[in-house]
Amino acid sequence: MHISLGVDTLCYHCRLSAGDIDLPRVIDEVADIGYSFIQFNTVHLERYDTDGLRELRRRATSRGLGVTLAGSNVGRAADGDTVESGLSKVLAWGGVAQALGSDYVRVSSGFYRTEMFRDGERIGREREYVIRVLTAVASEFERSGLKILLENHSDFTLEEYLSIIEGVSAANFEVFLDLINPITMLQDPGEVVEALLPYARAGHVKDYSFVSHYVEDGYHRRGYEVQYCYPGEGVADLDRLVGLLAADPRPGEFRLSVEGLDNHPDTADQIERLAASLDHLRRLV
Repeated sequence: MHISLGVDTLCYHCRLSAGDIDLPRVIDEVADIGYSFIQFNTVHLERYDTDGLRELRRRATSRGLGVTLAGSNVGRAADGDTVESGLSKVLAWGGVAQALGSDYVRVSSGFYRTEMFRDGERIGREREYVIRVLTAVASEFERSGLKILLENHSDFTLEEYLSIIEGVSAANFEVFLDLINPITMLQDPGEVVEALLPYARAGHVKDYSFVSHYVEDGYHRRGYEVQYCYPGEGVADLDRLVGLLAADPRPGEFRLSVEGLDNHPDTADQIERLAASLDHLRRLV
């Protein structure tokens, strides 16, 4: 399968939120670096009407970039969200996707597993909520030809994702495959990628490092944290993970976008880091 490399606008999130950069300039930077597509995140499109979205599409197309759309989360059962409210959110993103020319809308659940790691009952309710919302969305999207893609976010285990896939069971429903997120489930990313890849044609790639926290005299650690970074900057086995994508015998395209979560409002380092990531990823595909 051919892998196309792109950039999610989350790489620029802090600077976009601070007003230090705008989306037209982000498009130009992504194109100048040499990526194939840009994935807009809906949070960065809130001030754009339909004409504005179409102008972003024209600008991206003129720079040789494809366009895809990442929506936000579908809500949380624990917060009282309903199938109707979740469906309404995603249908609105569907209109954005059509204006941008994206053939899919990526979504996620609305919780992090670290918030309820041992509460199986609550996690079960969130799983059922996601199934019901996405089943309704898939039915509505049949009219427009859009696909709905659920990211393996920092929420469900592989086994739970397989049950969601079986529960939704729609031709226009697929997985948005994040290569690194399985570490938050304390699961082997390679095993998860291998199992979910047959259901996916798009996804995220990032990297991670470990940061130690020592006691004051440095004699021992209190613990450590996982810090996300750009592909090639950390310790993730991207050779193995990207290699699984590259070895997929299916025909067609897999759109893999860099998710640079390590960004800051006062640091314009995207060009350098995204260029280095592109060089690194090209050696793997």
